[in-house]
Amino acid sequence: MHGEVQSPQYPRPYPPNLMRQWDLWVPEGFQIQLTLKHLDIKTSDGCHQDSLTVLYDQKVLGKFCGQGRSSDHPSKKPILSPGNRLTLIFQTSDSTPEQQQHIGFSATHKAIDIDECSKPDPGDGLGPLCSQLCVNTPGSYRCSCHNGYKLHLDQRTCVLSCSGCIFDKREGRLSSPGYPQPSPPFLSCKHIISVEPRFTVILNFTGNFHIDSVDTQEGPSCLHHWLQVTVPGREPMKLCGAKSPGLIATNSNTVRLDYHTDEEGLSNGWSLEYSTHSELCKLLCLFGCCCLSRVQEARECDQWQWHMILCQIKKLTGCGEPEPLLNGRVTFLSGSQNQYLSVIQYHCNEPFYYLAGDINATFTCQADGKWKSNHNSDITPTCIPVCGQPTKRISVYQRIIGGSDAPDDTIPWQVMMNIEGGRGGGMIIADRWIMTAAHVVSNQGILASNDTVKVYTGVTDIKRDMSSPVYAASVHVHPQYNNPNYVDYNNDIALIKLRDPITFNSSVMPVCLPAEGATYQTGNMGLVSGFGIIKTNDSRMVLTNKLKYVYVPLVDQDTCNNSISVSKTKLTNIPSLTNNMFCAGIPEGGKDSCQGDTGGPFVLSDSGRYWAAGIVSWGVECGQQGTYGVYTKVTNYLNWIHKTMQEN
Repeated sequence: MHGEVQSPQYPRPYPPNLMRQWDLWVPEGFQIQLTLKHLDIKTSDGCHQDSLTVLYDQKVLGKFCGQGRSSDHPSKKPILSPGNRLTLIFQTSDSTPEQQQHIGFSATHKAIDIDECSKPDPGDGLGPLCSQLCVNTPGSYRCSCHNGYKLHLDQRTCVLSCSGCIFDKREGRLSSPGYPQPSPPFLSCKHIISVEPRFTVILNFTGNFHIDSVDTQEGPSCLHHWLQVTVPGREPMKLCGAKSPGLIATNSNTVRLDYHTDEEGLSNGWSLEYSTHSELCKLLCLFGCCCLSRVQEARECDQWQWHMILCQIKKLTGCGEPEPLLNGRVTFLSGSQNQYLSVIQYHCNEPFYYLAGDINATFTCQADGKWKSNHNSDITPTCIPVCGQPTKRISVYQRIIGGSDAPDDTIPWQVMMNIEGGRGGGMIIADRWIMTAAHVVSNQGILASNDTVKVYTGVTDIKRDMSSPVYAASVHVHPQYNNPNYVDYNNDIALIKLRDPITFNSSVMPVCLPAEGATYQTGNMGLVSGFGIIKTNDSRMVLTNKLKYVYVPLVDQDTCNNSISVSKTKLTNIPSLTNNMFCAGIPEGGKDSCQGDTGGPFVLSDSGRYWAAGIVSWGVECGQQGTYGVYTKVTNYLNWIHKTMQEN
């Protein structure tokens, strides 16, 4: 993970009127070390004219110019990025080439492993990075514990290991940690006894029993320390004090024991033996207990020592197959054949989907024959698509050449559309929704019929990747779009609902919609892609068979307006720029979106996640000097987009 970056034409003098940008990426857990081997950039006050700027997440780490001993020269001291990415911007002024003999710069970069363990307190207010042992690993770290402790769910705190024990034998012995010695403070122990459904568990507390309690008029109160005995479907029972509970017949094949202590008080602990016996009947109450005597049309669980519960007769049945999870899967954590108290967990197909609400999707087969979550819900969770995070990234981009072939899986939201024989672009924003330009699906005011709209996904090479298209179920043009003569591109936006949902993978993935209040900052580099017209080596204009991309900067609205005003003095029927549009491009011309690209995406990146900033709309002569591409400003239409998708 290393490389070299040099200014254009290095070691010959660099050209004037130049802006070039490099985005360097390394995996998470690494930093980038940048070393300037040579720097020879024209000196100016504050490096205002020619400069090399180094940024991390829009924060300037250094701006350099000059030679050798100048004040703005960084010497050869390496620059270390705070995180796993770094941006370099090289900018030159309009110097006369004959007078400009500065040769620019040459720099090397390499990945440096971050030693997280060297900073034991990360400063997040949660205490040490690891409470006991910290082990640095390439690109990351892990916490470890001394013998007799285990790692807490927070993956940083070590706690006494007394949880997660499942006892599935028909008899056994349990006790508090360190028994008969006093129990340590801050315990949170969990033990589960789970045997075959045709057996029930009997608890027999033996030896001394002492759990700290507070004396009240009603008896001992389990305020700080307690042992809680829980049977499915029953009210949990808290035990404390100095009197042994003795023998408890649970009438259940599953029992959970939770032992809690804190810094208040002192407990000497407890010890028990458990055994099992075969059920005397094959009937099960709604609460999971075995009924032994008939009371009218119900059965009474009269051996239950804590409560007398009347329940309807119910045969011992399972829950049936769990509901399948779309774009996910089901795994069994315990039990089999969907029996009572079997436990399952839902997982989404990562990294393309995640569970809605980031919940713990664990379900248990209950006595009423339903799979229910920890929150007593029987609703199957939902997998939500991940947006704007391709599995591969375009690591370096430039303004001078641009227009490169897109590597596979780097722009997975791009779609190619064939509408009545014509080619256009679009972008995936949901599993059944495509966003494009209104003029792509509307010809002289006539909307394309659903059957003529063919959408191709996951394509970077038309000759290699073309498969069966996805057809439109409905086409929705913005209600205020009115452009029968192609001279008014205001509100140039449309949504296409697909007949069938798309399954996402590395080559097909949605782009994010903008966040509320997303900003468009002049000079920010945006990624434009499409299958439009390109110029060949012999200057012919042809449609490309490969997905092309180019990075172009956002242009100030006044600058773009002036450019369009100049074009109107030379040409007729030039559209006007509105506040629903923005421009991007470079004044010297070169790479730009063109016919066939229309409707395609202009995306910006925020913290590594791409979002749809614009839609390729129109322009004056593709890539000509002094002209810019014009794009529909997506943020102005968020309410209409959400409303259209919700109502259709």
